Amino acid sequence: MTEPVPIGVNRVVDVAIVGAGLCGLALARALTARGLAVQVVEARERLGGRVFSRQCEATGLALDLGPSWFWPETEPRVTALLSELGLASQAQHDPGDALWLTDPNREPERRIEPGGVHAGARCVTGGAARLIDALAARLPPGCIRTGVAVQALRDRGECIELVTHAGPPVRARQLVLALPPRLVHEKIQFDPPLPAAVWQALATTPTWMSAQAKALTTFSQAFWRADGHSGNAFVRHGQAVLGEVFDASSEAMAGGALGGFVALNAAQRETFKRGLPLLISSQLAQLYGPLAQDGQAALQDWATEPWTCSDTDRTSAPGLPQDKPLLRQPLWAGRVFLGGSETAAHGAGHMEGALEAADRLAHALCRPNAGVHSAPVAQDDKHLTRISAIGMFSANVLALRGMAPERYRLQLTRLLSSQQSDLLTQRALLAVADQVYSESLARLDHLLPALDAADSPVVNGRHALTAVLLAAFEGWNKDLLEAALKHNATSCALSNFPLEHPPDGETLRAITLDLAAAWREFALELNARLAVASGGSAMDCAA
Repeated sequence: MTEPVPIGVNRVVDVAIVGAGLCGLALARALTARGLAVQVVEARERLGGRVFSRQCEATGLALDLGPSWFWPETEPRVTALLSELGLASQAQHDPGDALWLTDPNREPERRIEPGGVHAGARCVTGGAARLIDALAARLPPGCIRTGVAVQALRDRGECIELVTHAGPPVRARQLVLALPPRLVHEKIQFDPPLPAAVWQALATTPTWMSAQAKALTTFSQAFWRADGHSGNAFVRHGQAVLGEVFDASSEAMAGGALGGFVALNAAQRETFKRGLPLLISSQLAQLYGPLAQDGQAALQDWATEPWTCSDTDRTSAPGLPQDKPLLRQPLWAGRVFLGGSETAAHGAGHMEGALEAADRLAHALCRPNAGVHSAPVAQDDKHLTRISAIGMFSANVLALRGMAPERYRLQLTRLLSSQQSDLLTQRALLAVADQVYSESLARLDHLLPALDAADSPVVNGRHALTAVLLAAFEGWNKDLLEAALKHNATSCALSNFPLEHPPDGETLRAITLDLAAAWREFALELNARLAVASGGSAMDCAA
């Protein structure tokens, strides 16, 4: 075996980022724009991580074999980034009926799904990988190195040393692991070891969609639309090959495509590997007729990707994203940070979560110990006084509070439309709270210079403006929960879920505790940003 080579011998960069997925690249862009020397290392020979698009040679369609969708109403970061990069998006095609196949020996049932199946989802025109390409193109030459698998991290005091089997040496003052937590746990050794609670949290955090497979089939035209079909189908019987089907066509190009999530688990897919394309074609034909057998098939089995799917993910039941604040805490005296979509407070598992994590990390790394300043004040806010800035922040919070009930309904619709039925109220409420906190912190960033935080004291780690700004949230958790329960009591969609209509006492206690934990994390982060703007240390405010 070749002796591992430490990358970091001759040069020390400000920040090393392990993982060139959406989180890693978005973070690298933010850091390099602020003057930091950044090195991104990626084990694969390609960029993007789970964001992966392939072009069909026959039709020219871009096929998203990883994530496809984002929801503008509840995932604003993706929307804003697309606008900033000049990339277009299109609505996910939903008009028409959906097919339900519950018996392999019968014809599928046609159903009209009120409001559509995908609840307002959109796709990046030309494929989600355009986001990756656009971010990478804005990084300095030499910033990214592919084919470099990090195996160990060593704390050398003045720097962190990354260890690999090959590659030019790089050492870093600070480090971000923009990887799924379970991959960090299984593939990287730490010297000294991480705290036991963090190590356990890494091991028990499922990687979203990591053991799943996605199939896309292209055709010369979207023939199913002429028959009144949306392209959405749900196959719910024991012999299902594709559990869910959707229209993957592009409005900007001729041709059509049907996508689907393979219902077979990783072991079954390996067993039927050779015959899987034929099985997929046969099921599409059962749904949409003989024309569905004439397509060009593309299949991506993520369980076979060692830099996406951990051994634990491959052998475990699929898990939903879990909010674990422990994974957002700095390690090794504030020099090592965990990133990736699974660590996000809002949008975990989605592209939105990757961007939310990147934004959080950019703030953590761009504090005084990194030698750079926070983001500049927006042009429109340059001449604000402190009083008007406080008023604008409070007005923004009140507006977000007013939108929260509708956002809760949108989150419930998304969960129900994706056939998810566990902890509906709890998950929808936390998603709304996390989104409000994320947007409030973004607004705070714009207003920080006008708030003139340096003129206010920090006493016992608490900035004087913290209580002033947080006052706009008084009663927020109680009001949000009451609005949710009021909606649940009148919702026909939830009438089939007795634990949600209404939740029992134990569930309500769990929701209350989760909302309180989310609030505490937000309040600490707001206080930290104020303290840093005043010239203090964020670490001093974490107690």
